Amino acid sequence: METREEIGKWYDGFADCQEKTGVNLRHYKIIGFLTGAGLSRHSRVLEIGCGIGTLTGLLSRYLRKGQIVAVDISSRSVEIAKKRLKHAGNVMLMVSDMTDFHDPGLFDFIVLPDVLEHIPASQHRSLFSTLASHMHDNSVILIHIPHPRAIDYLRKTSPDKLQIIDQAIEADALLADAAASDLVLVNYISYSLFNKENDYAVITLRKKCAVTLAPLSAIIISARKMSARIRFLLSRL
Repeated sequence: METREEIGKWYDGFADCQEKTGVNLRHYKIIGFLTGAGLSRHSRVLEIGCGIGTLTGLLSRYLRKGQIVAVDISSRSVEIAKKRLKHAGNVMLMVSDMTDFHDPGLFDFIVLPDVLEHIPASQHRSLFSTLASHMHDNSVILIHIPHPRAIDYLRKTSPDKLQIIDQAIEADALLADAAASDLVLVNYISYSLFNKENDYAVITLRKKCAVTLAPLSAIIISARKMSARIRFLLSRL
């Protein structure tokens, strides 16, 4: 089992690769998933595994009246991020592996952008406990990870492309760890990003809260039925 210091040192070296890559399609997709889940200009966001601040910079520009707390295990990456984002007044950066994280406030969104697979699985349950303690009833956790079958493929064909810790995160294990902190699944979407096959997945979680059902009007239900019927008929053409 790698130590915190070993993992941090590995990502200190990985920072150069991140600088060369810059913003790519994955980062824009994550922003799209966040806004689709309700991210607003006023949201308070916790970003875990910010690296050199690539996604952080996009979030900073979007959250004109919001705030981002961005953390990473690599001290070198955080120093680079501070220089890159020195003019971003709504970003606070810190070094942490989340085992010692505490913030006095609550977050509207918590995003793990391709980082959960790099955190030892033995720490996932305690991580979700920490996240739950920093959420209010309407907070959203958004997790973006490589599809577990994509990780399996890389491990078999290109192990040199994997990072110091690169686990296939199975849905059942993830949900069990989240449920231990009363977090429930909202969505699990597998999709194609860089390959023809589904190579990534995005998962959204919320706190387990009581729900009061509010029935829709008959007009809205009829309109939805008509729309579904039209799509069905068109699919037969």
